[in-house]
Amino acid sequence: MKRLVLAIALASLAAQPFGGAAAPRARQCPTVAVSCPDTVKHGEPATFTASIDNAPAGAKLTYNWDVSAGTITGGQGTSSITVDTTGLDGNSILTATVEVGGLPETCAKVAACTSAIPQFIFHDKIDEYGNIKFEDEKARLDNFAIELLNSPEFVGYIVGYGGRRSRRGEAARRIARAKRYIVTVRGVPAERIVTIDGGYREDLTVELRLRVKEMQPPEPVPTVDPNEVIFINPAPKRGPRRR
Repeated sequence: MKRLVLAIALASLAAQPFGGAAAPRARQCPTVAVSCPDTVKHGEPATFTASIDNAPAGAKLTYNWDVSAGTITGGQGTSSITVDTTGLDGNSILTATVEVGGLPETCAKVAACTSAIPQFIFHDKIDEYGNIKFEDEKARLDNFAIELLNSPEFVGYIVGYGGRRSRRGEAARRIARAKRYIVTVRGVPAERIVTIDGGYREDLTVELRLRVKEMQPPEPVPTVDPNEVIFINPAPKRGPRRR
């Protein structure tokens, strides 16, 4: 047994370089990784960033990115890219893959990261009212404007219907007034508000709807044939009383 132990010890010494120094370890490969958000809100840009741990000193690294969906709008060729998610379906995933050049040939050079795009649920019709006083209407329009200001991916639609008995152009005037209030008083950009004259219903009706920019505008749903509408002439203006 002593001879066996001595033989192992001599073999270990023989494997070391002259002078007793330990043999150099094999160089570790750099670690390539990509970081990204867990989820990305529909229509918002997504950022993917590559990191290289233990990269060789002085290495000239290159970055070639590829994405499974969306469009790379900036950063191609660098360690970080921005991806436009506009138009992507909800409940989908976005994967960005990078291949890093300039690393040792035997080392892994590719890494990826995946972000989820949750299913987008939009409110569509968020309010509906009839021939109410303008002071009461303002409160409804204020809530509508807040939704728009907090959600830049939305377009607001104001759909108006004249009543079976109504004045000519009454619905068009009502929705134009509503838009003017939201733009001038609440500060919503005019291009984010679309007015639609929907025809006629039993009573004057205004609908406030929200849809993402990529969606088609809502289709009006009139319930009264224009030929059945009775137009009321506006009341004549009264002149000053004569004494």
